[in-house]
Amino acid sequence: MASFNYGYSNNVISGSLAQVSFIDKFLTVPNATSLIDAIISGFFGTALIGSMIQADVSDRWGRKVANAAAALLLILGNAVQAGSVHIAMFLVGRYIVGFGGGMLLANTPVYLSEISPAHSRGLLVGLQGNFVTLGYVISSCAALGFHFVDKTYQWRLNFVIATVVALALLISLISLPESPRWLVTKGRVDEADTILNSIHKTPDDPNGEIARAELVQIVAQVEIDRTLPTHWLHIFQTPSLRKRAICTLLVWSMAQATSITVLANLTPRLFGALGYDTVLQLGLGVVWTVALSSGCLVSNWLLDRVGRVKLLTIGGFGMAILLSIEAALQAEYLDGHNLAGTRAAVAFYFVMAFFFTSTLECACYVYGCEIWPTHLRSKGATISYFGFYIFSIWTTAPAAQAFATIGWKYYMVFIAVTVAMTIPIMLYLPETAGISLEELGAKFGDAVALDFEHALAEGHKMVEDADVGVEHAETTVEKIA
Repeated sequence: MASFNYGYSNNVISGSLAQVSFIDKFLTVPNATSLIDAIISGFFGTALIGSMIQADVSDRWGRKVANAAAALLLILGNAVQAGSVHIAMFLVGRYIVGFGGGMLLANTPVYLSEISPAHSRGLLVGLQGNFVTLGYVISSCAALGFHFVDKTYQWRLNFVIATVVALALLISLISLPESPRWLVTKGRVDEADTILNSIHKTPDDPNGEIARAELVQIVAQVEIDRTLPTHWLHIFQTPSLRKRAICTLLVWSMAQATSITVLANLTPRLFGALGYDTVLQLGLGVVWTVALSSGCLVSNWLLDRVGRVKLLTIGGFGMAILLSIEAALQAEYLDGHNLAGTRAAVAFYFVMAFFFTSTLECACYVYGCEIWPTHLRSKGATISYFGFYIFSIWTTAPAAQAFATIGWKYYMVFIAVTVAMTIPIMLYLPETAGISLEELGAKFGDAVALDFEHALAEGHKMVEDADVGVEHAETTVEKIA
């Protein structure tokens, strides 16, 4: 629900920029192109701030509280946008939504990675990409449907829906469990034990031995982590953490350098540049978001089978090739003299959408959070989405103006940066698929308190003990120490 909210609130502007009622209300001024850049890049600017703030909120009050605060901001911001009477008011609402959206996007994969079992973590965390793109699909469909509402308030309706969806997110959080790993860091081991048993016990493991082994492992690792500094400077002074920071920055920065966010926000306008009318612009925008969502389904299947780093490498080089083809097609056929060439240029938008999400989208959500230890995972997410939003701002801030002036040549910048960043990803990033969060530290040179085999043995003893539970877990940790 959180990921869906981000996708809906982010992509809602894409359809608005193609709606006549929105254009008549806000974009009939001479500086309309600059306003479009401000609307889009300003959202990502405040989202950057939100992604940084969420770390302290999440670590202090919990993953659920951080998402609840973000949901409140989305409710407020979307309501302001829906009721805007002038462009300044609309921009304020847009920036509030950006702040909340940044919190959601950074905190949600942290939460998902901490409640997921190792064997399916890629699938479950990768679902963030599925629901972000589903939000794109539904908002695009709504924009197309509202196009046929022949009223001046036509453009406001999609923002009303965004407000209601954010309210639904806030209500849904009541029924969700808190992260068991966060609970252990706060000494609430009983609650963590209950939650792990409820979400990880399976018919093949009726006694919950694997869940209890995981609890032993979490408690042991947290005891080690508790002795370590948590400030930002420590991250960049410590070789293993510094390597994590570099890996984290590379992943989303490369993905955003592919221009995917530019395409997501400007797709209807780009289709307009290829000669299509408003209805077809919005309709093709829906098809584009469906291509995005379909690619995520493929990625769900690949993440835990192929591995994160291979997908990132294939995705980076593949997107550079596809962007090169798109640039060549637009250079040759953008003037519309050749219908087949124009259709090919449009088709490659859909190919790029599908390829991006099948290789990069979900892998980025997973990798950027799972490589960090529990006590620094929220800060790791902040670093990850710092790269995400800095590159989003860099690509979107000049986008409308750039496409209006240099056109297809703007793709050359994306191609060069994408290739330059994919090479170190291929050579530098360690693979993480199938490894528990507590054991991932070994990939970066950290000490691991207890490997899973030993934790499983301890968990088995806990099941046989008459006083099965938390006291035994804590005794185990004392013995390890």
